[in-house]
Amino acid sequence: MLRSLLWLPGGALILAVLLDLLASSMQTGEGRILRLVQRPLYKAISGLARWTGRRGLLAWSGGVLVVGTIGVWTLLTWLGWTLVFWSGKGALVGTTTETPADLWDVLYFVGYTLATLGLGDLKPLGNGWRLLTDLAALNGFFLITFAISFVVPVAQAQGERRTLALWLHRLGGNAQDLVIRAWHDHPGGLQGLVGDVATTLNTLDAQFKNSPALHRFHDRRADESLELALPALDEALSLIEHALDVTPPRGLRLVRDSISSLLGSYRQVHPRLRVDPPPLPDLTPLRDAGLPLHPDAEVRGRFLDLGERRRVLRAMTEQGGFTWSDVEVSSAEVPGPSLSLEEELGLSEPTSRVR
Repeated sequence: MLRSLLWLPGGALILAVLLDLLASSMQTGEGRILRLVQRPLYKAISGLARWTGRRGLLAWSGGVLVVGTIGVWTLLTWLGWTLVFWSGKGALVGTTTETPADLWDVLYFVGYTLATLGLGDLKPLGNGWRLLTDLAALNGFFLITFAISFVVPVAQAQGERRTLALWLHRLGGNAQDLVIRAWHDHPGGLQGLVGDVATTLNTLDAQFKNSPALHRFHDRRADESLELALPALDEALSLIEHALDVTPPRGLRLVRDSISSLLGSYRQVHPRLRVDPPPLPDLTPLRDAGLPLHPDAEVRGRFLDLGERRRVLRAMTEQGGFTWSDVEVSSAEVPGPSLSLEEELGLSEPTSRVR
């Protein structure tokens, strides 16, 4: 009697995986199964990285989480259909011997049916079980298709985040350097910095909203790590908006809004922040580079108002295996405007910097 009811939990497992596949692969957020799989896996990887002191272990997080998620989807679907076929006594028999299949035979039959191999060692008896076999094969086809639909956008988003991180690293790498080098080196000055990142940030925001699990992915190299580049960029924008005594660049608020949205999706994935707001920025590098600044007391008050935002940014930085000093400390000593590569090679005339 109990065996005949196994199709109920089996069907529930199959339906749960299908719903999770749709939620995760159609880029509408995190499915419940995905979240239940990835949270402990990510906790284990990040804990191992902290325990060993090897930040490079975090670079494995993306691959482990993707393989783990697809593996669990596959195993739960396999288990679900096994329960369905096992619930019917004599539902499957050997093709040549007509011997009723045991549990291992059913497990084997479901496996090759989901993989759409069609080996034919076993056969279903009756039209109902034949129809269910067809449905299992279709389920396997959809499982493979949606798994690909899950992986491809994730890989594309990884490329986008590396592109932004590399560009920001080459422009300065940390907050003060970004401001100083945008002021002195960028052909468009501060306006150019804001304009360069606006579209990429909007694209990233959409990708992370669709797949919040991307906040659990990390890159091995610092210059490719969004969790270092994004806090540095936002801190640089805070310096431009609240520390520099200049008219803020056009579009700055739109860029800040995109970052705010990214921080919102980050909080969905990492709701617990176990850090305090970072220390107030050191304005000495900006002052030494000749940039006009508001009085220190005024800047301090404005940055204190950004405490919660900067706390999330610090949590993101440390979650990626870095420290806030990687975001804030400046290595730039720029006494005045420098020439671009084109100007140094004589390919263009020196131009005035638009700030």
